[in-house]
Amino acid sequence: MRITLLGHGKTGRMVEKVAGVKGDEIVHIVTSQNAPGQVGFQEEWIERTDVLIDFSVADAVVENVRNAVRAKRPIVVGTTGWNSRLDEVRDLVTEESGACVFSSNFSVGVQALFYLTRQAGKLLSRLQEFHPFVVESHHHSKVDAPSGTALSLQQLLQESYSSDIPVSSVRAGFFPGTHVVGFDSPVDTLTLEHTARNRQGFAAGALLAAEWIQGRQGLFDFEEVLFGEDDG
Repeated sequence: MRITLLGHGKTGRMVEKVAGVKGDEIVHIVTSQNAPGQVGFQEEWIERTDVLIDFSVADAVVENVRNAVRAKRPIVVGTTGWNSRLDEVRDLVTEESGACVFSSNFSVGVQALFYLTRQAGKLLSRLQEFHPFVVESHHHSKVDAPSGTALSLQQLLQESYSSDIPVSSVRAGFFPGTHVVGFDSPVDTLTLEHTARNRQGFAAGALLAAEWIQGRQGLFDFEEVLFGEDDG
C-alpha cells in the first residue's frame, strides 16, 4: 500500500515503522506545519496515495475526513477525543460516498476486550450485587481523559445498565495504556484487563484496517473489520 500519514507523533511514527517492515510505502506525512486545512488535499502526493491513516489531534479529524473523501481516498482514523462529532463524520462519508474506518483503539486485543465487555455486561447486569466500573491508566502526556477506549467500554456496559457507569483515569508515568473493566460485589470482584506493552499493536491494527477498506464505501467501526461478516 501507498500510505499518507496524518500526524507524526508516537503512534504515527510506529505506523511508519511497521509499514516499512511490511513493505508498504509512506508517500507523504501531514503535520500541523503543512496541514492543507480547507484547501484540501490537492498536491501530487494525494494521487499516489492508496489510503490515509490519521493519528493526529481531535480538532483535525473532521477536516481530515472531509478532505479525504473529497479526494476519493479511504481514511483510517485512530485519533481519539472527537466522538461527539461522529454524526458529522458519518454525514460527510455518506454524502461524498467515501470510505472510513474508525476506532478509539486499533489494538486487536482491545477489540477482544470490547467484545468480552459487552458479553459480561449482558450476563452480570442480571445480578444486582455486581457493580460495574472502568479504570484506565495512560502516560502523563496523554491529553484526553477518560481515554476514548474507556468511553467505548463505558458505552458498551451502558447497553446493559440503566445507571451511569463510573470511569476513573490515571495520568502518570509512561504507561502505553491499561484498561480494566470490573464488576464488584460484596464477596468478590471480577475484572477484565488489557495492558498494551507498546504502540506496535495500534499500528498493526490500523494497517490491517487500511488494507480492509480498499474498494469499500461507508463508515465502519474497527470491530466490523475484525468480527463482521465477510461481504466478499
